Amino acid sequence: MNSSSVDRAPKMRKKRPLKRVDGVHRDAILVVIASEDRYAVKQYFDLFKSTQIQFRVLETDDGRSSPQQVMSRLDEYIEEHQFGDGDQFWFVADTDHWIESNHIQNLVEVARLCRQKGIQVALSNPCFDLWLLLHFDDFPAEQSLSCSAIADRIRSVVGAFNKTKVFRLPIDNASVANAIARSSANYDASAIIPENLQTALHSIIQQLVAEGIIKIPGQ
Repeated sequence: MNSSSVDRAPKMRKKRPLKRVDGVHRDAILVVIASEDRYAVKQYFDLFKSTQIQFRVLETDDGRSSPQQVMSRLDEYIEEHQFGDGDQFWFVADTDHWIESNHIQNLVEVARLCRQKGIQVALSNPCFDLWLLLHFDDFPAEQSLSCSAIADRIRSVVGAFNKTKVFRLPIDNASVANAIARSSANYDASAIIPENLQTALHSIIQQLVAEGIIKIPGQ
């Protein structure tokens, strides 16, 4: 076989990235989440355990956090691995600085491309911290809040908050159910890019929690 034939050979995909741990079904569904965040999103979804679902969070660890870079990371992961028909793919991002006039079109275009590819989109305005707040407090009355203001509210309710150590928050099954109810009640599905305070994170786990498929161990 000459070198040109090798160059044209199709790339072999890696096996389906399902962790073989005790009790996990061989046909468990994979939920792959690409996030611009480095710590919080992965630590949050690592809290959940199930024999039927596994989460894979492709966090940002190299500073490549623009919407295009997050989508590209997910595209590359999908191209490198084999997946099943029921597996899910999510693009998760904050709007805080991507909805400024010089960035908004980039986020709109990435959201459009994701949906064309069958990748689901979960945006938070202003940031993922809102989703965390809803585990412990009612939905804010304001239409807009800064991420720092939301972080302060988490601290006022919980006592301490470090976004790099989400695993320390007192999150349990009851607080997750509260977050889902509060988030979904204030969610406008028609907004491609949310202009007001809202988060779509409940969309990823709402049905899974309702059906008892995922839970936080020890709760």
